[in-house]
Amino acid sequence: MKITILLVTLLASAILSAADRHESHDRIRMLAERHAVAMGRSHAPADAEVRAESSRLDPRLRLAPCKVEPETFSPPGQRPGANVNVGLRCPTAPAWSLYVPVRLEVTAEVVVLGAPASRGDTLTTSQLRLERRDVARLGGDWITELEQAEGMMLRRLVQPGAVITQAMLERPSIVRRGDRVRIQSSGGAFAVSSEGEALSDAAAGDRLRVRNLHSRTVIEGVVDRHGKLITGS
Repeated sequence: MKITILLVTLLASAILSAADRHESHDRIRMLAERHAVAMGRSHAPADAEVRAESSRLDPRLRLAPCKVEPETFSPPGQRPGANVNVGLRCPTAPAWSLYVPVRLEVTAEVVVLGAPASRGDTLTTSQLRLERRDVARLGGDWITELEQAEGMMLRRLVQPGAVITQAMLERPSIVRRGDRVRIQSSGGAFAVSSEGEALSDAAAGDRLRVRNLHSRTVIEGVVDRHGKLITGS
């Protein structure tokens, strides 16, 4: 019985001694996941739920134990997505580094199309709703407020249930090429109003070139929300 206990004790000591000679895979994975979660949070809404799961490391991987906590970093140019790589390096001798693949999930409330809409349609709140989705799979131009999509025009056909992105939207034109446009010029103590012809389509806030119908000169200004061209200071 004493011999059996001694053998078990020696075997446990040998296993612990071998583990002490190599960096813990569990610690590597924990640090990689912690870094990925922080990366996901930095590009997500404040109320987002962020989860990360690292890939299992090759059991044949044997790294010298790091005397300090290994440093984590992101590869240059990497942005959060569904799959990211996290770099780890040990700054003490014997130094080492490796990359760990991590699956990232970022669940946040985003704007979704709730009713059929076609290219050129101007969106209303009745066509939109908020849903929680994994935005790590969507890219970075999704929107989180209904007001960001309300009144915007669709660039293309969008199916119900699709997440609305900035790339799908454009501001509707309130001035069309050939329209008569009221020109308001001001400077110092004077203001002049005249009429011109729009040389292109424009939305509120766009710069627009207009031909003055009286002088025939072409001037440029900014279209206000009423469709008026504002020039000067």
